[in-house]
Amino acid sequence: MLVLRVIDGPDAGRRHALPDGEPQLFGRSTEALGSADPTVSRRHAELTPAEGRWFVRDLMSRGGTWVNGQRVTDRVPLRAGDELRCGATRMVVEDAATGAAADLGAFAGADPERLRAIGETVATISHSVKNILQGLRSGADAVELALQRGDLAMAREGWPIVARNLDRVSWLAMNMLAFAKERPLEVAETDLAALVREACDLMRSTAARRGVRLALHAEPDMAPAPIDANAVHQAVLNLLANAVEAAPDRTGHVDVRVGHDVAARTFVVEVQDDGPGIPASQCARLFQPFASTKGQRGTGLGLAVAHKLAEQHGGTLTHADRAPHGTVMRMALPADRTDAGADETRGPVPGAPLSVTWE
Repeated sequence: MLVLRVIDGPDAGRRHALPDGEPQLFGRSTEALGSADPTVSRRHAELTPAEGRWFVRDLMSRGGTWVNGQRVTDRVPLRAGDELRCGATRMVVEDAATGAAADLGAFAGADPERLRAIGETVATISHSVKNILQGLRSGADAVELALQRGDLAMAREGWPIVARNLDRVSWLAMNMLAFAKERPLEVAETDLAALVREACDLMRSTAARRGVRLALHAEPDMAPAPIDANAVHQAVLNLLANAVEAAPDRTGHVDVRVGHDVAARTFVVEVQDDGPGIPASQCARLFQPFASTKGQRGTGLGLAVAHKLAEQHGGTLTHADRAPHGTVMRMALPADRTDAGADETRGPVPGAPLSVTWE
């Protein structure tokens, strides 16, 4: 018999048995395996035994169901050592006969694929940190030499290298926290245009160092957006950082648009750059963690985190080519959450053509 042991969330430490031959629901309704997690839908996921195995299927929940970091889009088999996430609740699948030993097996070689993935993740992060440290060292050496010579012009040349790499290590730390740690959304009515303007202001110094023009176009007098301000702020910063990096030095342009698509009942943030665009071979993996298109300059976490935060809101993050060249990243967030709370089961809001008029 398998057991779901809650390892993170309001019910941490609780165990849910999966009796052989008895299908189960996970959620907050009375007929489901109970959960006190407000981010879990009332009927969130279905667990079904078949042919000696257990399978999980998402019931169009607002936050989705995830197995080993992959969103469930069809019926997926479960086995001891797998990690199941619903909302902010993380559970590990255990064999009742072996208990916690199933967890250890995933790291002791019982699941080579997961062990390989963990190794690749650690290697990727280590490589990113090494590149950042090399950049900091180079910039610090230049500033130190300038100070020894009393050469202010040389110090001005070295400081942007230090500042740029400080930005990179800050983004890496924030994205690692968002990627690794689940937390419930704290939704409140928010001035989305002001929030995006603040993110743009934070990015202006980075854009200025690269000679990239950053412009914001916001629809006036928008209604407040029901969002988690901190989460959306981080998502927008990640989109801006990617766009500024992609735009050509000294001549690049990044345009940010914020609006309310009344017909689609969504708030929309678009970030457009005039860079080389995204290679077709990378599009399928664009929102997967560590799938960077920026070579040694990127960690591959920015878009993955932004995509995750948009989906947590019940929204979407999509991309398109920008004519004649460049990329458009479009984040759409639900404008009405009265029917999209955890008490309802609802999938992400589908994207729709932008129908607002910009300034």
